[in-house]
Amino acid sequence: MEEAHLAKLRAEFSRLVEEGRIKEAVELGMELLWRPLFEVVEKTARRTEENAKAIAELRASISELKERTQENAEAIRELQATIAELGKHTRENLRAIRELRASLEAEVAARKGEAGRLEGLITHTRLVLGLMSWCEAYGLRLEELPARPYRVDAAIEGRRVLALMEIAKTGEEADVQQLLEGARIYEQLRGERSNALVFYIYAERPPEELVKLCEEQGIIVENSPKRIAARLAELEERRTEA
Repeated sequence: MEEAHLAKLRAEFSRLVEEGRIKEAVELGMELLWRPLFEVVEKTARRTEENAKAIAELRASISELKERTQENAEAIRELQATIAELGKHTRENLRAIRELRASLEAEVAARKGEAGRLEGLITHTRLVLGLMSWCEAYGLRLEELPARPYRVDAAIEGRRVLALMEIAKTGEEADVQQLLEGARIYEQLRGERSNALVFYIYAERPPEELVKLCEEQGIIVENSPKRIAARLAELEERRTEA
């Protein structure tokens, strides 16, 4: 209540008392006494309503926030499941990539091996044809032999000479042993004993260790098809004269 209005009511209350209008003065006094209290109550009620409204809005916000939190939690769970599934697929893809890489590497190695074998076959064929031509020039005949069971590459025959031959790029001790074994197998299968063994090394220069080992075994080591044919023809001539 405004102070001016309150002063006016108090003045009116005093006037009524002076005039003896007691009933009206009591009513006015009651208004003067209770009106401030009513105003406090009204203000409190308004504030209570405002607080209740604010609380209701806060509850709505909390409920909405809780709902969003639940939605976020569900979204997080779905995201975690997606990540786990993606991790599984990633591991499977990595395993598939490793298997594919291993397969490709094996394929490349196999192709390299095939290329190497083809190159070796071409080289071997070229060498045999060249030697065959020189053998014919010296009256000798070259026969290629299958690796199984003979274990040697070729037999060179004249009227009185039979030579078994192994062809290698550089040669090693195992090749020497294979040539000796091939001579035994040839004799067992055909009943003929060779009287010469030839190691045809098509490297520019045969290793000294191999040359020494072959000399100990009585094996001819050469890297020239012409000299091989010539040496066998010389052996043929010596055996004919004998």
